Amino acid sequence: MSTFSWVIYSLFAGLALIPVIKLDEVRSNQQYRVLWFLSLLVFVWAILIGFNLTAETAFVLYYSRLLTYPIVFGISYTIYTTFQMYIKNRSSKLFHFLALSFFFIDVLVVLTNSTHLWVLKMSYDPNLTREIFNEVSRGWFFLVHTIVCYIILLLGFGRMLVYLAKKEKETEDVFPFPMILISLVLGIGLNITHLFFIHFPIDPTFLFVVIVTFLLYTIIYKRDFNVNLILSSRTFLFSKMREMYVILDPQRQVIEYSSNLMERFGHLGFREGESVKEFFRKLKYESICYHDITEIKAIPYDAKKYYLHIEDQEYRIDRFRSKGALILLYDETLTVKMMHEIDEIKSHDLMTNVYNRSYFEQHREMYEKEHESMGLIMFDVDGLKLFNDYLGHREGDQLLVKFSSILLKLNQIYDDLIPIRFGGDEFVLIAKKADQKKMDDIMTRIIEGSIHQNKLENISFSYGMVIRTHKEPLHSMLKRADEKLYEMKESRTEYKKELVCDLEIEANQIPRKKKS
Repeated sequence: MSTFSWVIYSLFAGLALIPVIKLDEVRSNQQYRVLWFLSLLVFVWAILIGFNLTAETAFVLYYSRLLTYPIVFGISYTIYTTFQMYIKNRSSKLFHFLALSFFFIDVLVVLTNSTHLWVLKMSYDPNLTREIFNEVSRGWFFLVHTIVCYIILLLGFGRMLVYLAKKEKETEDVFPFPMILISLVLGIGLNITHLFFIHFPIDPTFLFVVIVTFLLYTIIYKRDFNVNLILSSRTFLFSKMREMYVILDPQRQVIEYSSNLMERFGHLGFREGESVKEFFRKLKYESICYHDITEIKAIPYDAKKYYLHIEDQEYRIDRFRSKGALILLYDETLTVKMMHEIDEIKSHDLMTNVYNRSYFEQHREMYEKEHESMGLIMFDVDGLKLFNDYLGHREGDQLLVKFSSILLKLNQIYDDLIPIRFGGDEFVLIAKKADQKKMDDIMTRIIEGSIHQNKLENISFSYGMVIRTHKEPLHSMLKRADEKLYEMKESRTEYKKELVCDLEIEANQIPRKKKS
């Protein structure tokens, strides 16, 4: 063999060794283990070619050539599998089973070639020379082997090229697609020429595979964000963090979830390679995510969900031009729960559990802007002072609690009602969307809920009901409702006299000590 051929062989053998050494650092990671095996097989092939080129015995010459065939099939299989893992597709178990079965058949056939001549039409001969061996014709199994390898490679390259074409548009990264395409066309062309037209001293398929493997090494090792992250040793720091986190690549796809995140939310079906939008879509089933606490102010509190404060940080690593992202997720569920409880205390009347006047004043402008067709009912519960005077403040408080419970029960029927205690015996009920029929139905339900056979259990009240006119402010609606309430109250003087009589009778029947 010429000096030039030896230089080419040495160059490509050295090129095949580089990925084996470099990828050894990350072969413990499942995503890159297959690529390391591919690099190792290519380097083994380089060694077998070296044996074949330097062989001085017929045995080494004969079997070093034959053993390249199962090695080539193994390389085809691992190239396909590497492509599949890189584009985040999973091959079926049936494919792996068939591939491994064919590999073992390949090994068995080449080792027994002397008995059947299916691969090379020549038995082992101790007097075999290189010149004779290079002219040997190939058997039918060699054609089967070649066709199977080509099918696997073309499937893998086809899927990889489609993926890279899409990725090129998204990232404007023009390197991988044309290089893979050029190496594919050049490799197929040289291999066909070598098999059927011109015999080269060094199998061009070997040169093609070395180039493809090195390209994959370049794309993944040099340019893949995840590998660089592993090699940067920062995953060790991330693993020590108490906060949940997600690491994104430059295309905003997830490459790693923290272990504590997977322990809590892994059942939602997170997977590496999915978009960050898909991640948050799944996360929302059990959590409410926010960047700023003001984002959830207007959202009703949900005790069944986690509250996660999200913080995004750009992440750049050495030798990598693009930027990834680190998303930190702080569990603020307890904090939000405490804030909700404080807000409940501030916005609710503690005795009746309906909203208070402070809540009304705080949200008045919002209601005016967001609800064009509001309805409002103002109530004045009759006899509170009389209950306090005759039966004690405890009974007076119970009167207000019972009336409030009637208003609160309406929320089982309507989802837009806001019951408010304005102070003392005055209440307001706001319906965010209202018409006359709805307001009449609400009043009917309140009246029916207030009636009791026992006169002292019966709750009497005066009320004024109004529906908002075009952009009418709430204070104007309150004024109109108050006027109607006053008119009704003026017409109910007889009821007050009857209530006094009933309370005097009840007061005389209970010990005085129970009144306070």
